[in-house]
Amino acid sequence: MKLRPQTQSIRSEFLWKSSFYIAVIAIISIIIGLVIFNNQKEQVETREEMVEKVQVIEDLQSSISLLFYYGRGYLAFQNEEDLSRVDEKVEAVQFHLNEYRALELESDEELFIEELDSFVTNFSETIFPESVAFVQEDDYEGLRTLSQTGTTESIDEFIAESGELQSEASQNMKQQYESAVSDANRNIMLGAGLTMLVFFVMLIGSQRLLSRLVDPIEELTSASDELARGNIVNINASDRQDEVGSLARSFEHMATSIQENEEELQAQNEELQAQQEMLEDALDQTQKEKIKIDRYSQLNQTMSTKLDKGLFLTSIFHYVNELYPNDRSILYLLDEDDYRSTGMTDTGINQWKLADKSVWIHRLTEEPHIHIKREASNEEKGIAEGTVEAHDYYTAVRNSNGRVFALFACTRFGRPYTEEEMEEIESLMNHVALGLERSVVYEEISRARKLSQDILDNVNEAIQFIDIHGSMLQSNRAMERLLGLRVQGDLVSQEKWMEQTIDKAKEEQELEAFYQAMLDQKTTDTLSQQFELKDGSQVITVYGTAVFDEEERIGTVFVYRDMTREHELDKMKSELVSTVSHELRTPLSSVLGFTELLITKDLKPERQKRYLTTIHKEAKRLTNLINDFLDLQRMEAGSQPYEMEDLSMDTIAMDVIYQFKNEAQHRLSFIDQSYSAKVEGDKERLYQVLTNLVSNAVKFSPEGGEVTIHFTNTGKDLLVAVEDEGLGIPPEAKDSLFNKFQRIDNSDRRNIGGTGLGLAICREIVERHGGKIWVESEVGNGSTFFFRLPLQYQQPVRTVTTPEGYPQGASVVIVEDDTSLALLLSEELRSHGFRVIHHLNPDHAYRDIVRTIPAAVVVDLMLGETTSGWDLVHRLKEEETTRDLPIIISSALDRSDDKVQKYGIDQYLTKPYPPQDLSAALLKCIQENRGAGSGAILFPDKE
Repeated sequence: MKLRPQTQSIRSEFLWKSSFYIAVIAIISIIIGLVIFNNQKEQVETREEMVEKVQVIEDLQSSISLLFYYGRGYLAFQNEEDLSRVDEKVEAVQFHLNEYRALELESDEELFIEELDSFVTNFSETIFPESVAFVQEDDYEGLRTLSQTGTTESIDEFIAESGELQSEASQNMKQQYESAVSDANRNIMLGAGLTMLVFFVMLIGSQRLLSRLVDPIEELTSASDELARGNIVNINASDRQDEVGSLARSFEHMATSIQENEEELQAQNEELQAQQEMLEDALDQTQKEKIKIDRYSQLNQTMSTKLDKGLFLTSIFHYVNELYPNDRSILYLLDEDDYRSTGMTDTGINQWKLADKSVWIHRLTEEPHIHIKREASNEEKGIAEGTVEAHDYYTAVRNSNGRVFALFACTRFGRPYTEEEMEEIESLMNHVALGLERSVVYEEISRARKLSQDILDNVNEAIQFIDIHGSMLQSNRAMERLLGLRVQGDLVSQEKWMEQTIDKAKEEQELEAFYQAMLDQKTTDTLSQQFELKDGSQVITVYGTAVFDEEERIGTVFVYRDMTREHELDKMKSELVSTVSHELRTPLSSVLGFTELLITKDLKPERQKRYLTTIHKEAKRLTNLINDFLDLQRMEAGSQPYEMEDLSMDTIAMDVIYQFKNEAQHRLSFIDQSYSAKVEGDKERLYQVLTNLVSNAVKFSPEGGEVTIHFTNTGKDLLVAVEDEGLGIPPEAKDSLFNKFQRIDNSDRRNIGGTGLGLAICREIVERHGGKIWVESEVGNGSTFFFRLPLQYQQPVRTVTTPEGYPQGASVVIVEDDTSLALLLSEELRSHGFRVIHHLNPDHAYRDIVRTIPAAVVVDLMLGETTSGWDLVHRLKEEETTRDLPIIISSALDRSDDKVQKYGIDQYLTKPYPPQDLSAALLKCIQENRGAGSGAILFPDKE
């Protein structure tokens, strides 16, 4: 059945049916939605009532439990707070009972509420007050009787019933939830069914609509194909009165018009194709011109930006071959034998380089270019058959004076060069000439700048150039070493270089004022300013002068000169004047004073002798001071004479020890562990070195202590060490300690005299002997001065057998005032593996023996005017730690029976005796002492 007449348009029919379907679906959806909404509303209301009932029951049960809990608590413990809480909970129970009555209740629930209300009223007004009275009267028997009347059971029953009500309400709420879920599932199924119904209805309506649209469209498609094949078109849908019919009729009319105008359209189409081909040709030509213009632009950019000649030459050659492709080409610089090539073999390149080019240069001087047309050789033809033409093109690169300094040659096979191309290449080479000349100028400028910078970098003074705006344009390496400033590409701003420089100076304000004055454009004079670095390492004088280009000021040059050496020399000069004045005036004062006394007064002979002795000593002191100055002057001038001879350093060491034998505060000893002390040298100068070192050790140990000379061999050298326990040397003073006039300035040393020349003289003497001198020291722990001298000749190392039980060698102390004999005995003992320690003073020897117990002691009985060898032996036998120490007597005195009997001596040997007897006796007594510990005194037998 048709709902609407066929004459209705497709759009109207579609809108009418769509509106009808949508209205029906909307009505059904609204009805179903209202049903679902009402159902869900009822479910929500029911659930809220059940939740409220469960909550009220829970609150009621909690209040009942707390009521009885606090009541029992009061009855048990009489806590007044529990009593007040009972009243609060009675009111809470009554409140929750009223809430519960307000709900919709069943009959059993109403009965429970009435019974509970009655019981709570009875409990609060009768039972609990009576229980409180029993408790207050301490009548617990009455209380127990009251509890047996059933009150406790009633309480438990009410609590249990409230729990059952709660469980029942929870079960009802769960059942209501399951019912709500079931209703929701039903609503979902209902909605899904409605959706499927709507989809089915829309599918049927769409299918009918599409059938009315698709069939005519397919018919129009077939008609279009027929029209394209040139056939007559007939469309059935043209009889329809809707939009499809109108479209069909329009299509038939269009087909008729097309067929009628087909020949005219064909002619127009051919004309358009011809125009299109012309436009494409023009477009290709335009594109080629654009590419050429772009390459010319790139070429100009390269010529204007690339100043390096090598890079410029490579880029130009690359662009020329891109603009004008060649099979072979070369750009050759005549003066530099440099070239760029492509498509050429090494043989061809060498042939071109060696060829006489004068003919080509002459021709190109008169002609702009040379074009040669020839037949390609077999090698050039390759696989081509028949005759192949080769086109060679030559042009020159000329400088501004017209001189040819480069040639460009290229070849094409089978493709000629057009006149336009040859002219363009020629023009291009003119531009290349300009670029190459600019590159040559740039290289010359770069070389000049590099030469200028190299000259600046090799100048010892730090130099910086500041422009008129205050920025640093240029500096040298000395500037970087001195102040850490160097121009690296970008300019260094005035704030930066001034801040970095001023921050390093102690005189910040003076230096800043100097810079400001020099950078003032009105200043034209040369100014200078001296400043010292904050770390005290350098003193610098900076000179500033304005730089002018003709009459225009272009900047300022600052030159920094390291004046540290000059500053130190001035300081040393001042110190020298002060020191020399003090060192000269002190002895001169004594000489003048005592001389005046001798002249003006009559003195006793003893006093005259004492005064003359003092004058002689001070005069000798003056002589030594003057000799030090003269020695240093001759050494620096290279005119100091040295009398070289073969000598033994141990003899010199013993002589130095002997010189200081009367030193009371300091204990001097000589430890000789060398197998050879033979050197070639000036005895007087080496004696001077050792004397200076020992004198310094004594002088800078004001509290006394040990001063020890050590001899050891290291390789082919003799190593001498002078060790003290004095003040020590600060680490910062070690590097300059051996400089002339160098003294350590601190409070501990200010009262110690000296000119600061001794160590400088020592270094000069040691170095002239081919040696080296240095110091190791720690402040407060003394110092050790070392110097090394080459041995006279390399002696074979002797195989020495050390005494049993002393793998490192046994120490033996020799107390002998005869230095020659002491050295002879030392040589003998060292040959048997002993470590020998020399002493001249018996008191010093005693303290050293007690401090470091040796293996044995060799004692001479004649040791001085006040102390003899027997005194030393007596002191050692009295001391607990040295009582058992082996002691060997070596003396030129005759045997004393009293002394022999007192110390139990049964042998006595007078000097001289063979040294080997002493070493044999030492070995024997050391072994016997280790076995028996007798501490006997031995007298070596004379053989």
